[in-house]
Parts: sequence; structure tokens; C-alpha cells
Amino acid sequence: MNQTLRLLLIDDNPDDRTLAVRELRRNFTNIEIVEVADADGFNGALQAGGFDLVITDYQLRWTDGVTVLRTVKNRWPDCPVVMFTATGSEEVAVEAMKAGLNDYVLKSPKHFTRLTAAVRLALEQARQQQALREAETRYRSLFDGVPVGLYRSTPTGKFLDANPALVQMLGYPNREALLDINLNHLYADTDERQRWQTLVEQEGVVQNFEVQVRRLDGTIIWVRNSARAVRDEQNQVLYYEGAMVV
Repeated sequence: MNQTLRLLLIDDNPDDRTLAVRELRRNFTNIEIVEVADADGFNGALQAGGFDLVITDYQLRWTDGVTVLRTVKNRWPDCPVVMFTATGSEEVAVEAMKAGLNDYVLKSPKHFTRLTAAVRLALEQARQQQALREAETRYRSLFDGVPVGLYRSTPTGKFLDANPALVQMLGYPNREALLDINLNHLYADTDERQRWQTLVEQEGVVQNFEVQVRRLDGTIIWVRNSARAVRDEQNQVLYYEGAMVV
């Protein structure tokens, strides 16, 4: 069974709410619509929560749609919002988009049917953003938790990222302190850094390149440095993704 879609519809014109509800129910079979016409209803909806999407008019007797948008985003940052209005302007649309509005639909016979498409698109954008956040969380958990020194760096040697295992391996107090240095300075022999870089750019991937690196306290350790070159559409190297093990 499909999960019920819960929408919050904010509009103080009962006729417009009726038309919007009719259009939405025609296109979504499993939907619950909570209608709000005044400030008390809006505050009650904020307290209740649990909405998948908010549709709001711009010109309301008790506030305006941009204020509603900002209030919703402060309470539910991930909740998509669509503005459905006949009284807005291009300036209002730009301001609302900057505040996080997903879409802007005009109340006119020509545009009315676009409300459903705007809702579908906003929901899909929200799902994609949620999936991206979950993927980033999984990546960061793996990156930070694996007992191997992982890093990203530019061809010039600037660290873009490093995990706790690499920070500990090289004897730095924290990630920020390691990211502040140039990776080239870690190599006991800078010629070896150049040789490694030539190999990884020619081959795309280098496995277990043995090299001496310098820890923060000055001691030298042997590591095996494996990495791959990540390139852009023009085949230019953007950065290296690598792993160091003692």
C-alpha cells in the first residue's frame, strides 16, 4: 500500500482552496490535505507537523507567503514548499526562491493544471536530496571509520580531506591541522612525490607505492601510498583520492 501523502494547503480564499483540493485529489489517489485559512490554523499545523509538502498563497490577510515559507523552513528545513498565487510578482518569486521555495505556480486557468506537476517535482527533489544526504552520511561514516589513512588532495598538494586514521598516522592533533599543510612537505624526498604523481597521472591508478613520509614530530616512516586520479570532462585532474598504510 502506498504511504499517504500529507499536504498543508494555506489559502484564506475558500473557493481557491476548493479548486486546489479538487485538482490535487484528481491526480493523487492517496492524499490527506489539511486546509489552513488563518493564523491560528497555521500555528496549529506547525504544532502538529508531519507534512510532506506545503502549498501556500502569497497574499494572505494575516501574513504573506514568503513569511510562511521562512517559518516552514525554520521548523522543517527539508519540507518542500510550492507557492500558488495570483498576486505575486517576479520580485516575490525571486525572493521566495532564494528562501528555499521549490516552485511558483500562478492561479490562472492556463497555469492551474501545473500545480500537480509542481507538487510532483518538489516531492521528487525532496526525495533526491534526502537520498543524497543519506549517501553522504554513509560515505562519511566509512571514510572516518576505516582503519586506513584516507585522503583527497589536489595536484598542487593541497589537502581537501583526510580521515582520523591518517591524522593519527602522521601525528597531527586534528584534521584541521593536517589539512593546513601541503602534502608535498610530507615526503622525505620530494623527488619521490613527483615520481608518484607522474605515475598516477599516466596510469590513472597507483597501487602500494612505497615512500618515506615525515610525521609532525619529524620522525620518518615508510608507507604504501595507493591512489587514483579523478578527472573532469576535459580530462584534467581535479584531485587524487588515496590511501596510506604503514
